[in-house]
Amino acid sequence: MIKIQPSHLKEIDMKTAYIIDSSSSINETLGNRSDVYVQNLEVTWGDAAYTDTTDLCLMKEFYQRLESTEELPKTSQPRQGKLSESFEDIVQKGYDSVIIITLASAISGTYNTFRMISEHYQKSLDIRIIDSKGTSYVEERLLEYAIELNKAGFDLDTIEEKLNWFSEQAKIYVVIEDLNAIVKGGRLSSFGAFLGSTLKIRPILHFDDEGKVEVFEKVRTTKKVYQRYLTLVDEAVAKYPDGIDLALAHGDCEDSALEVKELILEKYPEMSFRVGYLTPVLGTHGGKNSLGIGILPKLPK
Repeated sequence: MIKIQPSHLKEIDMKTAYIIDSSSSINETLGNRSDVYVQNLEVTWGDAAYTDTTDLCLMKEFYQRLESTEELPKTSQPRQGKLSESFEDIVQKGYDSVIIITLASAISGTYNTFRMISEHYQKSLDIRIIDSKGTSYVEERLLEYAIELNKAGFDLDTIEEKLNWFSEQAKIYVVIEDLNAIVKGGRLSSFGAFLGSTLKIRPILHFDDEGKVEVFEKVRTTKKVYQRYLTLVDEAVAKYPDGIDLALAHGDCEDSALEVKELILEKYPEMSFRVGYLTPVLGTHGGKNSLGIGILPKLPK
């Protein structure tokens, strides 16, 4: 339950739209809302271009191809023309404000593209851009909170403040089976890949406070990775008295994700989970069998 202070209430009833990129993996209910505008990133594989997707069959096909070929796909930002069309539609439908949520600016130019295009509409709309400093379910949770806070009657300044708090507190940790792709894509230093391949250890990566992907810790077995995920949950439970939600995102290794889920549920049977695929854009860099955990603190009451 979100509590509202009188000073944080909107003085007028503003009509708000939401823009978010496809790496957020938002669920069907959110995606079907008329006030939510999803901007699709793209994957280019040879001469073919694919739109980022959350379609289960298409994601499975993507990971099967990724495993069977040495040619790595490339990713690109949402098309500026499509984003401009979304803004035009938002203005035409009489919205007063827009909340934009993007994947970490430190790993993608999407944030800057959204900011650049939004500048053309600042006279018509009150625009707030939130850098998730992460991706996937962190973005989805930000969107859920934005909608919830707006419905509860908070003003935009307060919503922006609460969303920025969440993006700073939410944490993502991930283990990637093949580190070469993420290094080639410029998302991790070659030293990180050296640790994984030459020393035969399993680096746990994370998004740091700036949203950069860095080596967080080094372990030697998959079992120890899972146990470390559990201790990270322990630390978060102790840190956030209002509770946390968890998310497990994987590169076509659902059994591994469910194994981690069961391990955590043994200790925290009431824990809320969301489990799903990394979209093709994220899978391009994470690769098949990557497995990440998102620790998502609930907003303070």
